[in-house]
Amino acid sequence: MGKILQEARQARGLSLEQVEKETKIRRRYLEALEKEAFDLLPGRVYVRGFLRTYARYLGLDAEALVARLEEMLPEEVEPVVRAIPGTGKKLRRLPLGRAVYIMAGMLLVFLLLWGGWWILGGSGHTAPDDRAGKQPAAFQGEQVNVPENRVSRDGDRANNKPDAPRPEDKSSEGVHLVLNVIDETCWMSVMVDGRTMFTGEVAASQSKSFQGRERIWIKLGNAGVVNVKVNGRDLGVLGKRGQVVSREFSAAALE
Repeated sequence: MGKILQEARQARGLSLEQVEKETKIRRRYLEALEKEAFDLLPGRVYVRGFLRTYARYLGLDAEALVARLEEMLPEEVEPVVRAIPGTGKKLRRLPLGRAVYIMAGMLLVFLLLWGGWWILGGSGHTAPDDRAGKQPAAFQGEQVNVPENRVSRDGDRANNKPDAPRPEDKSSEGVHLVLNVIDETCWMSVMVDGRTMFTGEVAASQSKSFQGRERIWIKLGNAGVVNVKVNGRDLGVLGKRGQVVSREFSAAALE
């Protein structure tokens, strides 16, 4: 298999550096495939992927080479496992690099939890406020100044009356536009709050509706066949048949 790859590459006048650049497979893995040094490759799944990519790049039958690879590779050994005492469950042995990442992640989580406890809980154990043990000034013989212009109970009740209902802000309704095409096709373009929401033709008896917060701008290519409604108000048609009309409706102007 490795000889087939090497001969095909050399027949095309390709170097390992060129193949590495084109296939994104590292040179040492390409060399390992050509030398059939499978112990230098990362794993069975990666070997299959590298071989398929390399073979297709050289114009070879990738699946035939993968089948030959399966015959050459040793049988995959089940990872070593150990039973956890008292549970009967098996624990897979993790690769060293992965175990280091997991331990680092656990340590980071622990530090975050400890830091959160120290900020929220630990910092809360401050010394009690000295003022807590002191009696109010009125009981220590100190003079307490009371404002002379006290508000009477009747005055308090008057001030506590509920506020009069505010008039409804009509501008919060925004702009609601409905375009009804009557009996002919009409090309139209609609922009809502500065963004183009529709451009194209609308057939007869069809309608389009749009909702904007501040303004809606329209351009009608056949204004005489489009009935316009804004915030429930029927404006009728904005022009004659075949006439091009542009119009903008703003929430402020509709108040």
